[in-house]
Amino acid sequence: MTTGTLTDLQLAVMKALWEVGDGTVSDVLSAMAKDGRALAPTTVATLLQRLSKQGWVEHRRHGRQLVYRALVSQKEAARGVLHRVVSSFFGGRVSALTAQLLESEELSPEELEEMRRLLEEKGA
Repeated sequence: MTTGTLTDLQLAVMKALWEVGDGTVSDVLSAMAKDGRALAPTTVATLLQRLSKQGWVEHRRHGRQLVYRALVSQKEAARGVLHRVVSSFFGGRVSALTAQLLESEELSPEELEEMRRLLEEKGA
């Protein structure tokens, strides 16, 4: 079970770990560098240790290095964030979130069609 919400830096580390799968600090650094994020190895190691304590990742020793693995999938993490947003800002109403998205975002015709299709699949 995870505790707390992810900070922006923790989320960047998690995204890198989701990309590489099981990985060392060096692997996470390389994945983050592809996205234009340059952090010190000690910073990434500290973030991974905190994520481990919070239940987001686990680690095992492989020789002298620690290999980290995400315990929470990207989909599960996104679901948790969305749940908090819907609860905190929209009174628990997904329809209010949807209305806000439709009002404030420029949606392409393809995105609108995808939303219609998803609603039809849900039986709406």
